[in-house]
Amino acid sequence: MQNWRKFLFYLLPPLLALLVATAVPFKTDLSAFIIAGDNAEETLLASEMQSGALSRRYLLSIGSGSQEPVSTAFVRALQAQLKTIAGVDEVWSPEQQNGITLAMQTLYGRYGSALYSLNAEQDLAEIFTPQGLARKAEFLKKALLSPQGTLVKSIALHDPLLLTLDGFQAIGKQLQEKTVQNGHYQNLILETSMAGLDAPQQSRIQTAIKTSFENLNQSWQQHNQLEMTGVAVFAVATQNLIQGDITYVSILSSIALMVLFLVLFRSFGALFQVFTLLAIVILSAILGTGLVFGYVHGMTVAIGSTLVGICIDYPIHAIAHAQTARPEQRTAVVAGIWPSMLLGGITTLVGYAALGASGYPGFQQIAMYAGTGIIVALLLTRFILPSLITVNNGKPLKVPLVVGWAAFCQRFRPWLMVVLLLAMGVSVFGLVELHWMEDMQELTPELNYLKENDQRIRERMVSIEPGRFILVTGSTTEIALQKTEQAYKVLEQLKHRGALTEYYGLYPWLLSAQKQQQNQDLLQHYLTAENQQRWQQALHQQGLSLNRLGQLDYPASPPLTLAQVFATPVKKLLDSRVIATGQETIVMIWLAAHQPEALQTAFGQMDGVRYFSQRDLLNNMTKDYTGRAQRMLSIGLILIIVMLVARYKSGLKTVQTLLPAVLAGLLILGVWSLSGAAISFLHLVGFLLVVSICVDYGIFYQENPGGNITLTYQAMAASMLTSALAFGCLGIADSTSLRILASVVTMGILLGFLLCPLIIKHKQSE
Repeated sequence: MQNWRKFLFYLLPPLLALLVATAVPFKTDLSAFIIAGDNAEETLLASEMQSGALSRRYLLSIGSGSQEPVSTAFVRALQAQLKTIAGVDEVWSPEQQNGITLAMQTLYGRYGSALYSLNAEQDLAEIFTPQGLARKAEFLKKALLSPQGTLVKSIALHDPLLLTLDGFQAIGKQLQEKTVQNGHYQNLILETSMAGLDAPQQSRIQTAIKTSFENLNQSWQQHNQLEMTGVAVFAVATQNLIQGDITYVSILSSIALMVLFLVLFRSFGALFQVFTLLAIVILSAILGTGLVFGYVHGMTVAIGSTLVGICIDYPIHAIAHAQTARPEQRTAVVAGIWPSMLLGGITTLVGYAALGASGYPGFQQIAMYAGTGIIVALLLTRFILPSLITVNNGKPLKVPLVVGWAAFCQRFRPWLMVVLLLAMGVSVFGLVELHWMEDMQELTPELNYLKENDQRIRERMVSIEPGRFILVTGSTTEIALQKTEQAYKVLEQLKHRGALTEYYGLYPWLLSAQKQQQNQDLLQHYLTAENQQRWQQALHQQGLSLNRLGQLDYPASPPLTLAQVFATPVKKLLDSRVIATGQETIVMIWLAAHQPEALQTAFGQMDGVRYFSQRDLLNNMTKDYTGRAQRMLSIGLILIIVMLVARYKSGLKTVQTLLPAVLAGLLILGVWSLSGAAISFLHLVGFLLVVSICVDYGIFYQENPGGNITLTYQAMAASMLTSALAFGCLGIADSTSLRILASVVTMGILLGFLLCPLIIKHKQSE
């Protein structure tokens, strides 16, 4: 039976690794770790950020490297090559109007009487005057003689006043100004079929884009430069950052822990057994998290890799106590310290469960990951490891300086307690000044170069503030469009006041059915015989045909619908501004430079219309989850206290056991706050980890389950060193988030360990 246990124990890692490789998908985008949303709108937008049309598009900017314009032929050749890349659906220039021109000929020419204005009464009153009709006739003549004469002729046959073009004049002017302003750049928009946050596929596409550009540059003997931005660019950069951190941290921490373990226990057999156990723990944690959530995030693995530092405590205590006993007694020795291990594991689980109950996606995964790992580690240590221990008898664990520190604390306890109280006073003062990080982008300064690049590229195109827009919601598309038209009026007022430079909605591409009908009815009111005669006189003065253009005949037409518009190339312009589901329709009016406070005030009381910022959404959600996590951690600490009271039947012992952990966490947070740094949710995770690990120290030092306080503290020292090393290795990560975690937890567990003999007066130490 024992041989079968060993066989299964050593067989489990490759089997679990195979299951993880084949059954567990991994994600690395931070939105999947952070974003969830507390309401339908936020959930829908979070989904759109991850896989919507906007997330699947790249903005490509081709520069000549000088003030000379980029060759149009070169850009067209590049465009053709990019279309051949697998996974690329379409590539187009925002300045190219070929598809839109066709849509205006085949679709919009028939809806001139419905879409000509947002302010029909005012505009028609100006048009149907002798001067207004004369200006229209003059404009018609110039348009017919322009390079776009063919398009104008096809429209004019149905719409002699060229009402169809009225709403599009502003768009044409914007594009023309941008083209003149950035003449030495040409821009392309590339759309992929896979989600923008599908980092592996997007990485392949980005490599193919760069390769195509470099090959074409070389063959054309050009020195053009390519820049790109988009959700997918950030997703790939984030994935590379996290994957690199996971790889480096895992390799370094594994090697460092193995070396430390060998130095402490001087046994290759014990090393192999313990790290086989840890491999089972980590793989089980990944598999369990994947089964519950459907995927595992890279940040969960990166942060969860430090779980080794927690779970290795249990086999270290088992080996430290069992190696001094005869082989046949080792199972009984481990069983003797099992209650302390179990209590320590349960208190740690309570802390993680409280964190997971906050509702924060990242916290939930970390809680599940850690909970699974701790349970597996406890069970393996209790029921499998004792029969595998092969370390030699008579060689107790010896960690330098440990015995000396315990004796020092015993001898100078009063003075050391004064120092501790002073340190706590300083830390409490720091906690009074505690402030939370308001902009979560501060956690990713390593991606600032991408943010700056994104801003540069967007300035060369239509200037849109990324992630900031007016959000309009309606139970139907018609209601959403009607509310959008009300929002246009407010935005025009803001433009007039200078609080907004420009906005980009659905007009002139689409209006509500109600507005279209109103426009048609008002137009019919002006189509009088007198106005018909004025129009013909104006045409005659311009020398234009009265037979073909002289009749102002605008028959009623059914309203143009969103489905009709999306059946044309115009869809490429609008699908990033409309999200239509069976339950509701969301319209996003994109904004140029603006004053956020003015827009928030202007739309504060409008039903179904509000100013929206994705950055604010992220920050507010993080703030909400952090506050909730704080409350849940408080509840978790209360539960831990209840368990300790039930265990010890003594308030004093409970306080002594818990105090090293709590004081260590508070000292670290206080010092961090005094440094002037903002506290993020990662500090909260660090506080939890410090408390979770150090509570175990307090329990073992209080209970001394092996009956030898020196041996117990030696085992605690070994587990402290491994934990500190595991978390300390996070300090080499490129990710600011992981470095923050490393500094908080490493110092916290060291303090928690050192405080145990100072706060807990063990009987054998007196």
